[in-house]
Amino acid sequence: MGTAGWRCRAILATAILAAVAVGVLHFVPRAADSEATATSQPTKSASYLRLPIMFEPNQGQTAEPVKFLARGAGYGLFLTETEAVLVLRDASKGDRSLRESVVRMKLAKANKNPELSGDEQLPGKSNYFLGNDPAKWHRGIPQFGRVRYENVYPGVDLVYYGKQGSLEYDFAIAPGSDPNQIKLHFEGADSLTIAENGDLQLNLPTSSLRLLAPRVYQKFGTEEKSVAAKFQLLADNQVGFALGDFDHTRELVIDPVLTYSTYLGGSGIESCSTITGLTQTPGCPGIAADTSYNAYVAGSTTSTNFPVISGSFQLTPATGFKANVFVSKFNASGTALIYSTYLGGDGLDYTGGIAVDLAGNAYVTGTTTSTNFPTKGLNAPFQATPVTIGKHAFLSVLNGAGSGLNYSTYLSGNGTDIAAGIALDPSANVYIVGTTTSKEVETGFPSTVGAYQITSNAPTQVFLTKLDSASAGPASVLYSTYFGGSAPSGASIMAGGIAVDTDSNAYITGSTNFTNLPVLNAYQGTPLGGFDAFVAKFNPTAVSGSQLVYSTYLGGPRDDFGYGIAVDASFFAYVTGATSSDDDFGISQTTGTTYFQPVYGGGASDAFIAKLGVTCTGTSCVNTTVPLSYFTYVGGSGTDVGTAITVDTIGGPRITGWTNSTTGFMVVNNRLPQTGYGGGASDAFITRVDTT
Repeated sequence: MGTAGWRCRAILATAILAAVAVGVLHFVPRAADSEATATSQPTKSASYLRLPIMFEPNQGQTAEPVKFLARGAGYGLFLTETEAVLVLRDASKGDRSLRESVVRMKLAKANKNPELSGDEQLPGKSNYFLGNDPAKWHRGIPQFGRVRYENVYPGVDLVYYGKQGSLEYDFAIAPGSDPNQIKLHFEGADSLTIAENGDLQLNLPTSSLRLLAPRVYQKFGTEEKSVAAKFQLLADNQVGFALGDFDHTRELVIDPVLTYSTYLGGSGIESCSTITGLTQTPGCPGIAADTSYNAYVAGSTTSTNFPVISGSFQLTPATGFKANVFVSKFNASGTALIYSTYLGGDGLDYTGGIAVDLAGNAYVTGTTTSTNFPTKGLNAPFQATPVTIGKHAFLSVLNGAGSGLNYSTYLSGNGTDIAAGIALDPSANVYIVGTTTSKEVETGFPSTVGAYQITSNAPTQVFLTKLDSASAGPASVLYSTYFGGSAPSGASIMAGGIAVDTDSNAYITGSTNFTNLPVLNAYQGTPLGGFDAFVAKFNPTAVSGSQLVYSTYLGGPRDDFGYGIAVDASFFAYVTGATSSDDDFGISQTTGTTYFQPVYGGGASDAFIAKLGVTCTGTSCVNTTVPLSYFTYVGGSGTDVGTAITVDTIGGPRITGWTNSTTGFMVVNNRLPQTGYGGGASDAFITRVDTT
C-alpha cells in the first residue's frame, strides 16, 4: 500500500472543503459536456451558495485603480471606475498562466468618472495581515453587499450584488431615460454567441462565461410587470438590449445574471500536498466544532482568491506565497461564514490539524517553509523565527472573532519538522504530535528538561509537545519529547494522530518499521513485519523520565498504519488506519465477542478499528499490560483507509476515510442517501461501530 493513506487523510473534511471551494459561482456547462457537468454538480455547496458576495473598498489591499473588489474560490472581481474585471481560474491545469481567464466588461461611451459607493454595509470588517511586518497590515476594512455606480449614462445607475452562486448587476433606468444608451463591451473572450435560450455566451480559453437572458421589469406598487427583452450582438464585441413595450413614465430595471463554468477546487488548489523529505502528507483539511456547533475548517490553498470574509485575520495570501493555510468558521446551520482567513507567509504553509476551545479560539498547527510566518500575537512566541531555513512546524491561535492572533510560534530544529495532529486538554493546553529529522543537541527539535526522551535516536523520530498559549516565550512550552527507535538502519517512524483525556494524558498513534520502538506495558511488544501501527500514552506531568504510561505495536505481518486516535471517558483508546494484514491482523479473536467484520475484505488494504486500554487514571496503569478489547476490519473488495476517528459517550467510535471498494463494503441502516459505491477514484465513508 505504501503511502496511499497519507495522501488521503481527513477525507470527510476534504468533502466539506470541496463544498466550500466549489460552490462559488453558478456553473453553466459547455454544450459539449453539459450532461457530465450536471451530474457532477456538488449538492453539498448549497449552504455556501446562499452567502452574499462581499465587496470591499480598496484601502491598499490590492492595486490601483481598483475601487472595490470581491473574492471567491475560482474567481476574483475587481471594479474600477470604467470596467469590471473578472478573473476566472481553471484548477485542472497546473501552470497558472494556462488556467486563468480574464474578462473585462466595459460600458461603451459611458461616463468615465461615475461616483462609486458601497451599499448595504455588512456587519464585519476585513483585516489583511501579510507576513510578520505590521506595517504591511490593513485593518478594519468595511464590507458591503452592493456597489452602486451613479449616472453611468444620463439617468442610468448600475448596481453590482449577488450571492456566491451568481453575480447580478442591475441597470436602474430613471423615467424618461433611454435604455438604448447601454452597450456592453467585452475583452478577453474568443467569441460571443447567443444561445437558443437567449443566454449570451462568452467563449474563454479555460471556461465558459454566460450572461443569462436578461430579466427586465417595472414595478407597479408591490407587483412586478415583466418586459420582453433579449440580447443584441453589435459591432466591435458590443452587446445591447432589445426591449419590448414598457411604460416610459416608470423606472425600468434590466437585471442580467452573470454565470460561468470552470474546474474549481482541483489539483494544486485546496488539497493534501506532499512535503518532500518525509513519507507523510500534511495540508489535508481538518475540522473542529465548538460548543455552539459552529464548524471550523482548516486546510491549505494555493489559490489567490479563496473566499475570505469580514473581520478575518488575513484576507489575501502573503506576497510570493507557494501555499497558505486557510481557516473558515461556519455557523451551526452552515448558512453563513462567520470568518474566513488566510494564514501564512512567503513559502509553503500546510495544515496538520485544528482544535477549538470553549471560548471559540481556534488552534491551528501545520508545517511551513515561510521565513516570515506571522508570529506576532497577544503573547510572545516560543520561537519568533525558525532555527534554520526549511520545513518546520507551527502553532497559531486565532481569537474567537478570527480577527487576530492570540499566539503564534514556530516549533523548529535544524532538520525537517512536520506537525501531524493537535488536541486540547480541559485547561486549553495544546498538544501537538509530528515527525522530525532535527537531532543535534543544541539545535535539535526543542525538548524539555526531564522529558521522556530528550535527544533523537535516529534520523526520524516522533515528537510530542505540550504548550500553554496563554504564556509567553520559553514558558509557553510546558513539555516536549522525542519518541522513536534506533534500529534497523534506515528505519523510520511517522506520526498519525493525537488525543487527550480528561486527566490531560496524551495518546498518539502512527506507523513505524523500527524493530526497537520503546515499548512499555505493551499489548504487542514486538513488530510482526513491514510497517506496524503503534499506540503510546504519555502523562506529561509525571516525574522526570517516567511520562510514558504504555507503548505498544499494533499490527500484523504486512503493512499497518495508524492514522487517527480518540479516547473515551474511561480512558480506552480507539485507533483507525489501514492494514494489508489479511490474517486477523495477527490477532486471535476472543471467543464470545461479536465483531463487526472479523474477516479481511480484500484489496490493497482495509480500514480498521482497534480499542485498547484499561479503566485507570494517573499512574495506576503502570506495570499493567494494556489489553486489546476490540478489533474489526472495515472494508470490501478494493482499498479502504480509515483516516480519522471520534468516540461517543457510550463507546461508539465513528470513523471516516475513503474507499474504492465496489463490492463487499458493508452498508447498514440504508435510510442514508447513498447505499452503494458512487463511482470515480474513491468515495468517502463514515462508519459507527458499537464496541460494547
